[in-house]
Amino acid sequence: MSKKKDFKISPESLMDYLEALEDPRIDRTKKHALIDILVIAICAAICGAKSWIDIEDFGHSKEHWFKTFLNLKHGVPSHDTFRRVFMILNPEDLLDIFIKWVEALTKDTDLKQICIDGKSLRKSFQKGKASSAIHMVNAWSTGASLSLGQLKSEGKSNEIKTVPKLLDRLNVKGCIVSADAMSCQTKIAKKIVDKDADYLLALKGNQEYLEKRVKEKFDELSKPGPKTVKVDMFTTTNEGHGRFEKRSCRMLTVKKGKSFGVNPFEKWPSLNALIEISSERANKKTGEVSTEKRYYISSCKDSAEDMLAAVRSHWEVENKLHWVLDVVFREDDCRSRSGHSPENFAMLRQFALNLIKKEPSDKSIRRKVNIAGWDENFLLEILIGHGN
Repeated sequence: MSKKKDFKISPESLMDYLEALEDPRIDRTKKHALIDILVIAICAAICGAKSWIDIEDFGHSKEHWFKTFLNLKHGVPSHDTFRRVFMILNPEDLLDIFIKWVEALTKDTDLKQICIDGKSLRKSFQKGKASSAIHMVNAWSTGASLSLGQLKSEGKSNEIKTVPKLLDRLNVKGCIVSADAMSCQTKIAKKIVDKDADYLLALKGNQEYLEKRVKEKFDELSKPGPKTVKVDMFTTTNEGHGRFEKRSCRMLTVKKGKSFGVNPFEKWPSLNALIEISSERANKKTGEVSTEKRYYISSCKDSAEDMLAAVRSHWEVENKLHWVLDVVFREDDCRSRSGHSPENFAMLRQFALNLIKKEPSDKSIRRKVNIAGWDENFLLEILIGHGN
C-alpha cells in the first residue's frame, strides 16, 4: 500500500451522513456495522463493482486499507451479508441521506436547470415471474453537474405519478425543471410552479389537443392580420464531422391582456410561452438533409436564446448521467433483483458518480474509476476529501 497522505474531511463528508442511516436489521443478527457495509459498498461501486460478489472481493482485496478507518471487527462481510442488508434497507431512507448530502454539496451552487427523465434497470426483472425491469426516475442538475436523486417508478407508464413525488423531495426553487412528453401533465406543471420553479415540458402526442393548438399558433404567424402574441427568434449553426446543423427557436408570448387560446379553463398554470424548435441537419458528403420540429410549453419568461439553450441542456441527463451509468458503470449488466436490492444498488452508483464528479482533476470518469481501483490514496480523496 502506498504511503498515506494527510486528509481534511469536508463538512459535506458523506460518511457523516451515512452514520445517520437507520439500521434495518434486528439487533441479534448484527455482526458487521452498517457504516462499514455502506462504505465498502460505495467504494466498490466507485471502482466499478457490478454485483455483491464483486463488492465482497473488493473488500477483501482492500481489507488492510479499510481497517485504517473502519472498525471491521469481524472482517469483511460476505456477499450474502451485503445482499441481505441492501434487500431490506428502505430505499427511501437511503434516498433521504443522498438528497441531504447533495444539498450540502450544492448549497452555494446555482442548480440552474433540473432535468427529469426515466431509466430502466434492464436486467432487474426476474424470469418466470410477472415482473418487468425496474424503472427509475432521475433528477439531474446542469448547474452542479450532479445527480440530485432518483425514485422508483412502477413501470415507465407510471412516471407521471413518480415525478411529483421526486419533486416533493427536492429544492427546485428558482430553477427551470425540464421533462419529456411523458411528464407533460397539468399536475406536474402545478407541482413545479407551486415549488417556485419554472417548467419546460415537451409536447409529443400525449397532449394531442394542446400540441395541435400550439402548432396552429405558429402556423398563424404567416397569415395576415393583427397578432395577439409576441415573437422572439434565435438561431445557431454548427459544422463538424462532415455535418452541418442549424437549430432555430421561435418563442411566442402573449401581449398584455391577451391569451394564447390554447389553455381552456386555465388548466396549465402560469403558461407564459409556446416554443418551437426546428432542427436541420445536412450531410456534406451525401447531401442528405433531415428536418425536425418539436414543440414545448413553459412558464418561463426568458428569451428564445435561453429556451433553445434549455432544450439542449435537457439532454445532459442522458449524456452525463444515463450514458455514464450504462457505459462506465455497466448498470444494465447488474443482475441484482431481490427485495430492495436493485433500487439500492442503483443508488450506490449514484453516490459513486457524484463522488467521482466532485473530485476536481480533469481526468475522465472512466480514468478516475480505474485509478481509484489501483490507488488507495486517490480513492480516499474521492471518498472523504482532498489531500492537503
